[in-house]
Amino acid sequence: MRSTRHAHPPSGNPTILLVDDDLGVLVSLARVLLIESWQVITATNGEEALEHLNERQPDLMITDLNMGEISGWDLLFHENMQRPTLPIFVITALPPSAIGGADYFATQFFQKPLNLDALVAAIRRSLGIPQQEHVRP
Repeated sequence: MRSTRHAHPPSGNPTILLVDDDLGVLVSLARVLLIESWQVITATNGEEALEHLNERQPDLMITDLNMGEISGWDLLFHENMQRPTLPIFVITALPPSAIGGADYFATQFFQKPLNLDALVAAIRRSLGIPQQEHVRP
C-alpha cells in the first residue's frame, strides 16, 4: 500500500466520497460515516463518482473495485493521476490475491464484510482526526 496519501486535517467536517454499486453496503456505510459527523457524498457507480470528483474536492474516497464500465480500478488510476494526495480506501469482496497492483494506488484495503471500527479508525488516522474511545455496538 502507498504511504504517500495522507491528507492534512480538514477544516470543519471532512467530506468523504463513498462509491459502491451494492446499495445495501452504500446505505449502511453512509450511515456509519454520518454518525461520525462527516459529510458523505454517495455514488452507485464510477461514472457518478467521476462527476462528483470533478465538482467537489472530497477529503477521502472509499470505493469498491468491481463496478460497471468505470470500476474502482479506474477511479484509483484516474485519481492517482489527478490528485495523488487524495486518500483512497478500497473495500472489496475480492480475495487479496485478486487485487493485482491496485494496492500500489490505494491508501488502504478493507475486505468485505467490513470491520467498521477498523475502517473508521483508519479514516481518522488518514485525515489526522483524533481517535475516539468508544466501540460501535
